[in-house]
Amino acid sequence: MKALAGKRALITGAARGIGAGIARSFAAAGAELFLHYRSDPAAAEALAAELRATGTEVHLYRADLGKLEELDAMFDAIEREWGTLDAAVNNAGWDPGMVPLEEVTPEIYEKLTSVNIRGTLFASLREIALMKHNPSGGSIINIGSVQQETTVPGRTLYAMSKGAIHALTGELALEAGEFGIRVNNIAPGFIEVERLKGSPSYNREAVATDIPLGRVGQPEDIGALAVFLASSESGFISGDTIIADGGLHRRLARSRNTISRT
Repeated sequence: MKALAGKRALITGAARGIGAGIARSFAAAGAELFLHYRSDPAAAEALAAELRATGTEVHLYRADLGKLEELDAMFDAIEREWGTLDAAVNNAGWDPGMVPLEEVTPEIYEKLTSVNIRGTLFASLREIALMKHNPSGGSIINIGSVQQETTVPGRTLYAMSKGAIHALTGELALEAGEFGIRVNNIAPGFIEVERLKGSPSYNREAVATDIPLGRVGQPEDIGALAVFLASSESGFISGDTIIADGGLHRRLARSRNTISRT
């Protein structure tokens, strides 16, 4: 039997990149999917069509999770459609890129924290509410970043937001555990997503020199780990952050080549 057969799963930020890799992995594992996206309907529709062609049940929903009214409307739609959730991956987030300290503004801070911190928190609370009456509980998987462990100049705001997700994961695991709900955090390192492949300045080989395993990560690397954390195979794992970065965080310092992309 497939690892997630019969499981109903939400994946936020699923249209592209890591989110799309997780969606493909969940579909291959047998899950029914509710895929959230914000800004690329064409990519979301293409992914949904690809997964439906494999026999996967897919629901699409557009929302800006930085706006709580839109976040609540999405969870109301999930509740109407399914009534419950078995797994959720909080992948949606915003990466402002390199922001030197002298360029940090309240506007960038507000935009970043509204999605990465507030959006992840309130999505998690709604997910817990949907899972808490499941006889088998549920699994929430947050997508943090290796930036919480090691960073480069210009990433203060982003690292701060992902560090908050690390702390949030532990607290939610503590408080939701009585309902059989597990909460874990994946901290990806450098993942090769579409926007990087299309950048003329991107050099895969140069980036790989900073990574002990000698290669950059792929969205499916994170997808495989997310399937494990959503499945019964990880039934005694909760409150943990699992770093998936090819060993990068073990280096004393980071090159500017390897900015985490999540």
